[in-house]
Amino acid sequence: MNDNEMYKAFYAWMIEQTDPAYKLNVINEDSVDFETDVATAHVQFFHLEYEIVSFTIDSPKSEEPLFFLHFELKDMDHAKQLFREMIQSLKSAQSKVTTKILLSCSSGFTTSFFAEKLNNAVETLDLDYEFSAVSYTELFEAAIDKDVVLLAPQIGYLLKKANEVLKDKIIMQIPTDVFATYNVNRMIDIIKEELAKKEKVEEVIEDIHDPEWDSSIVIVALIRRNRKYEIHFRGANQEEAIERGLVVKETLDLHDLEDVLDVLFIRHPEIKGVAIVSPGNVYNGHLTMPVAKIFDYDVVGEFTKRYNRTFVLCNDANAAAVGYYANNRDCGNLLVYYHPLGNVVGGAGVIVNGNLLTGKEDIVGECVNYMKLLNFSEDRFELARTPEGIVEFITKVVTPMICMIGPDTLAISCDLLTDTEELKQSFMKYIPERNMPVIRKFNNNYWELFYGAGVLLYNVLHGNYEYREDLKEYR
Repeated sequence: MNDNEMYKAFYAWMIEQTDPAYKLNVINEDSVDFETDVATAHVQFFHLEYEIVSFTIDSPKSEEPLFFLHFELKDMDHAKQLFREMIQSLKSAQSKVTTKILLSCSSGFTTSFFAEKLNNAVETLDLDYEFSAVSYTELFEAAIDKDVVLLAPQIGYLLKKANEVLKDKIIMQIPTDVFATYNVNRMIDIIKEELAKKEKVEEVIEDIHDPEWDSSIVIVALIRRNRKYEIHFRGANQEEAIERGLVVKETLDLHDLEDVLDVLFIRHPEIKGVAIVSPGNVYNGHLTMPVAKIFDYDVVGEFTKRYNRTFVLCNDANAAAVGYYANNRDCGNLLVYYHPLGNVVGGAGVIVNGNLLTGKEDIVGECVNYMKLLNFSEDRFELARTPEGIVEFITKVVTPMICMIGPDTLAISCDLLTDTEELKQSFMKYIPERNMPVIRKFNNNYWELFYGAGVLLYNVLHGNYEYREDLKEYR
């Protein structure tokens, strides 16, 4: 079956997939919509050198796509599988586009009662709001997929800290008189007013091209966020960014990564190399990421054979360390601690004398290996859930590395960390001030990951590691 025959067969099969859950709307021979009351799935065909298919789900009630991917149409079973995943996401979109509102107090008890009353009220008023309540210790983890966070008056003093951590949420203290009387109507009015004020803030990641780069490259980063999987990709050459995009899915399969690469190489055959950034265990081009059910997969070997291009696989903390170092030349020997929100432990990247240290089978920076040896004041999983607990957590996880490496700079990417001075004072219980590294915090907007992975890829492409004298080795 040639490409055109494959397109016609898949198109014919797709428009036969009727379901009472959605309305089928054939726009033309290259565009079909699947519509529900709350969202629309768009299927678009592009007839390029190869057949390309794009699946997107969006909703007027959501600020970002609920589902997005594009792929080369070359395997009918794979295309049908992706279509079914899209339809499943479309059917479950009702819960995703509801405005989710989280209440929190010290124990979660009083706010749970208020949340129940609010849910009863919005059901009567036919509003797309959903209320839930948690204790303060659970707040930051539970807030990941929420739109609005309401703090009870008794923890109102934590409002500033919550705003610093949950920058993309609406955060409010419930007025004392509203909370004391469980005035659901007034609370709903306040929420409506705040939602009306909110303006969408685009997340901007600076382009990663570098005047010294002499080849076209692509960086692909696997990110677990908001209980979804995201595949971010950026292409660049010496003069400009050549491609950028995002795939959003409920699950992650390495076929999704292949789909991204297939399309990128069709559009940009000049691409010489790809750096893949991922959490999890990375060693000798192999990836193990249990949460995605990926175990010891030879990413570099399989993709090099498949695409006949240069591939490198980078741990996210190591890539962040290289990216930070490359753009902060005054930092000296560097320790980067990278701890995304929602993770129970972070990872570390270490650069000494311009070299990224990885150690035997890339064990350097794998903090999880010695967690059970550390003496925490309470359960470490609980400490890693709040700004107050994260200070002790980072102190006890990172102190052994500081004592062993003696870095000049400790750079930290951790949303829950709001006060580096408080962290310094915590470190000084164990480390003399004269031995303290300079502590800096950097935002987790992924720029360091992309740029660092680009540097590592270019070092491999140049073979002799002379591209960056200050980052001269990658093993």
